[in-house]
Amino acid sequence: MHPWEGFTLDGLWRYTLGSPVRKLAWILAVILGLVVGLGGIAWWEGWVFATWGVRHAELAAQLRDRGTVGIAGRTILSMRSVETPLAPVARYPALTSALAGTEVPRVAEAVRASRLDGLLVRTDESLGMPRSALRALADMHPVDGMTAVCLDDAAALYEPAETVEISLDDARRLITVVRLVLSGATAPPERLFPESIRRTRPVEVALIVRDGHEPIIWRSTRAGSIARALLDVTFAVLDRWSTRQQERYGRLREALGTKSLTVAVFYDKGVLGSRTPGFLRRAADPRVYSVGYERLASWEYALPPTPWQPAPDPVTALTALARDRGVAPPGYLRPEITLYRFRALQIMEDAPNGPIELYDPR
Repeated sequence: MHPWEGFTLDGLWRYTLGSPVRKLAWILAVILGLVVGLGGIAWWEGWVFATWGVRHAELAAQLRDRGTVGIAGRTILSMRSVETPLAPVARYPALTSALAGTEVPRVAEAVRASRLDGLLVRTDESLGMPRSALRALADMHPVDGMTAVCLDDAAALYEPAETVEISLDDARRLITVVRLVLSGATAPPERLFPESIRRTRPVEVALIVRDGHEPIIWRSTRAGSIARALLDVTFAVLDRWSTRQQERYGRLREALGTKSLTVAVFYDKGVLGSRTPGFLRRAADPRVYSVGYERLASWEYALPPTPWQPAPDPVTALTALARDRGVAPPGYLRPEITLYRFRALQIMEDAPNGPIELYDPR
């Protein structure tokens, strides 16, 4: 007799429901199938997140309360629940053309003209042709005209940004002002600074005092203009010159005769949403970027690269910063810490009271 002879669906149904145990098992199997199916649909649509999945929390926070954001590449699955409208760049011919070109400032102009509230670019795909603007954004390279406000291993959110520019003549004047104030002179009023220096914009300025190439003291402050931040950070270094520095180098006024100064304007500052070593090293090239973190309103950072030395490896720098500031293990991986990368336009004295160099690696 053939094994399947006499087999019918009706017989299978009677066998399945023929006992309470088999009936219960059948019902449980149906319920489990429905839960798995509906859960999968909810995860795909972004209504729920899998506990093992990447939530891209930093990106989601940066996208919140924005208008329409253009997206280059596939939509991230866990971004489907974000209320901000994500519009494929293919809907905007001018933006598509600019991304295919090589000039990122044209991308910024197209984003503004399209009335987009940002541009989301996949970073886990090779988008665009080599040397195109789109490829540079997807590779998280330093660019002009756009700044990455948030980056992770799936995507980066860009906004149009004003390029920080300081003429060599203005750079010399700024160093002169710093030297005079550090020596005890009265700080000049902001209205005497050039318009580009006193123009209102949020900015952070650092002042570094060096013995040769070695930094011996540095501070940074944030203010509403480069002029205001420059004056504030100069006073901060005056206050910081402690007994320890004085014992080694003498009074600051006399020490300035043998010490060179650097004024650094920080810009292109973006949140690093992923913390894996591979991502950090890819997103924060130490030849161009430095890194830092915010924790409980405290801002700690590694000094930016110089002509003679790149910035520290980002993983090494963040590990050292957390250790030196007494952050408990796992250090910079702690959830209350927010990581950043940033660039700096630096006004550097080659020697005490010597020639001035503008340094901003690209």
